[in-house]
Amino acid sequence: MTMRAHRTYAAKQRETSVASAKPVELVAMVYQRLLDHLHTGKIQMIEGADSSESFTKAIDLITTGLEACLDKENGGEIAQNLAFIYDWAGKEIIRARLRRDPEMIQGVINAFVPLAEAWLEHAGQKDESFAAKYLKPVMASAKALSANAVGNSASGMGALMAASA
Repeated sequence: MTMRAHRTYAAKQRETSVASAKPVELVAMVYQRLLDHLHTGKIQMIEGADSSESFTKAIDLITTGLEACLDKENGGEIAQNLAFIYDWAGKEIIRARLRRDPEMIQGVINAFVPLAEAWLEHAGQKDESFAAKYLKPVMASAKALSANAVGNSASGMGALMAASA
């Protein structure tokens, strides 16, 4: 299958999914697409490729797919808190693009993963592996840092022991 055919098929499949989805499922889909765009943009940024399209789509999903749908009159504190998160995320994505800082994008991803998981569960689509797709790179980085720290402290201790002997 050519790339163009694949994209056409994927677009038609999304269109069908959206047309038949319940409102709670639509919100879950928006969060999934948002995280996909953030993740793709982060990878593009790391590779030095143009990430503007991915981040533009992410910001559009935040503003038109999530923020615009908030019921600020009846939603109370939850709606206010979500509006604050959405506003922060949009600004953080722009700052990350300007600084070309993928870790800032990972911070936005980290903020949205628990929200996406909650909506997926509410929609009856709980997926135990969902968070791992987006948070695994952070855990891998932490393990690498931890291994380096242990290695450095062990060699430091060895040097200290040798010096005191």
